Amino acid sequence: MRSHVFGNEADIEGLPLTAEMSLFVDNLPSEISNVLDEIAENGGGAWIVGGAVRDASMGLDASDIDLATDLRPEQLLKIFPSAIETGVAFGTITVKSGDYLLQTTTLRIDGEYNDARRPESVEYELSLEKDLKRRDFTINAMAIDVARRRYYDPSNGMLDIKNRIIRSVGNPHKRINEDALRILRAFRFLGQMEQSDWRLEEQLSIAITECSYLIRDLSKERIWQEFFKILSFSRSCQILISMIDCGVLSIVFQWDKVDQTKVISALEERPKLDYAALFVLLNYNLNTAELKQLCIDLKLSKKQTREIISTSERARIIPSNDPKYLRLYRHLNGDRSMQILELSRIFSHHQMVDKLSMVNSDYFAEIISLIGKLPPLTKTQQLVDGNWLMTSTGIKQGIRLGRLKEWLFRLQIENNWNSIAEVEQFLATIHWQSSDYEAWPQMSLE
Repeated sequence: MRSHVFGNEADIEGLPLTAEMSLFVDNLPSEISNVLDEIAENGGGAWIVGGAVRDASMGLDASDIDLATDLRPEQLLKIFPSAIETGVAFGTITVKSGDYLLQTTTLRIDGEYNDARRPESVEYELSLEKDLKRRDFTINAMAIDVARRRYYDPSNGMLDIKNRIIRSVGNPHKRINEDALRILRAFRFLGQMEQSDWRLEEQLSIAITECSYLIRDLSKERIWQEFFKILSFSRSCQILISMIDCGVLSIVFQWDKVDQTKVISALEERPKLDYAALFVLLNYNLNTAELKQLCIDLKLSKKQTREIISTSERARIIPSNDPKYLRLYRHLNGDRSMQILELSRIFSHHQMVDKLSMVNSDYFAEIISLIGKLPPLTKTQQLVDGNWLMTSTGIKQGIRLGRLKEWLFRLQIENNWNSIAEVEQFLATIHWQSSDYEAWPQMSLE
């Protein structure tokens, strides 16, 4: 066990480290210990703060480590000349130590918040107690002094961890008005917890409901960053229901003609849908153009937008239960086949899409079962290429050749062909010389 240099002492009474915290401190990487020691050797105090303390206290991997210190940014830059000036105006620099990037912030209190996101100014108040009491939630308002092996918890975050409660530090209305992103962060923290019985403290839940309109003033990038994480949790369905109850999702998505009872009913099934399928479910009423515009408005990446649009369009297709069609269906949808089919089943069962409402949801359950019985999906290469096809048919490069090649590939997938001989056999039975190529089947599900 490494011994550390004692830095300045905190202005608040500490407690002995818990067993989980001790394990975290004992296994602290030397690169982080070195930074703490250098600050102490240069007349400062330094504490591990925030999420790392929360996770360590729960016995979780605390890899994202932030520091608080009573040294000012200009003093830190002299000690760590290679540090990155990530937010000097707010007292923050990023110290590089080995492979670690440590966000290091001078103890402070915040000035007035005029944009529901950031303080207009900060004041260096070299008090750990005051610094912790400006933070968002009690579970994030703790600190560890590694050298003294003490932790500081002025807002009783450890008690809330024990009781599995997300509680605001101080007045929740004030905290949310300071930074409306805390609304989404509260739900995100619910999803991060391994146990399913974590909940929002009652007054925080009320404040979120009453202040949800402030989300409109947040940048779309920040909204999506938090919301994407929420959609990716195993508990996302339960959390989304809470977000609907608090009026948050109607603000995020600017819901107009959404039947929220249908959405809640679908989410109560707790379907195992990924972020793209859940995004489509929550916006089931939007057509392709409207959904694409929503993705643009929320600043989704092009890849995410393509995945969401594809999921939406294909979940609205009624698949045939013919084995040939199902092989094509799975080939075109790839690993997302089950996600898309489950979304189709939900659309049908809860009558969310007119076209699918006419189909019994048991039918989609049957399709899911049939596809599940197919051999494992592998990457399929087309048996014949353009050169082979030109040699065999005499067709020159162009649209006709491309359409014939596509047709043959579709048949290869549908019939599970494994040899060129099977392609040749079929080619001899069709009138590709005289028929209209625009009528030839394509690699499409409709």
